[in-house]
Amino acid sequence: MDKTNNLEQHILKISELFYSLQGEGARAGTPTFFIRTSGCSTKHACYASGVVCDTEFTSGENMTLKEIKKWIEKTNIFCKEITWTGGEPADQLTNEVIKYFKDYGFYQCIETSGLKPIPKGIDFICVSPKVAEHVVKKNFKHVEELRYVRHSGQFIPEPKITADHYWISPHSDGYIINKKNLKHCINLCLKNPKWKLSVQNHKLWNVL
Repeated sequence: MDKTNNLEQHILKISELFYSLQGEGARAGTPTFFIRTSGCSTKHACYASGVVCDTEFTSGENMTLKEIKKWIEKTNIFCKEITWTGGEPADQLTNEVIKYFKDYGFYQCIETSGLKPIPKGIDFICVSPKVAEHVVKKNFKHVEELRYVRHSGQFIPEPKITADHYWISPHSDGYIINKKNLKHCINLCLKNPKWKLSVQNHKLWNVL
């Protein structure tokens, strides 16, 4: 078995695969294949800080890269964008996995907590920090997006890395945008114009 065939049999634990529109940040409205990996190494930090995750990432099934690629091809042969999300995709992704999809022409984005460095070859990095700023700084210098979730009463972030886009997103109550949190985030942006408001548009659009 050659190297390509070996890589095709590489297994990831996947919580969910779906094709939809990106709902947040600079790429909002962009069709993309979402590959949600199972498991999250930062879940304890979130729970300790009172953040309730709005995605189910604990269950999942093992899938080979070949199986994932076949699902993508059956779903839409024209879209060439993948968004790795979670959970925490950096727990499972490797340079080889990213290269596998890169070799088939896919533009790849990642949504990560900042806890771990990410593989080479990712085209668009969104860090939504769930860990201390010094940890994020250890793993990144500059990213395309920084996206912070904020409750009412929380201060404006003070990131230690730079980004092309700086976003503030109100914490939601499940699929309901919390109006108090939204108003607070709007005021944060108005007072700190480097920051832009990002709401979870997919919840308003009623898509995955």
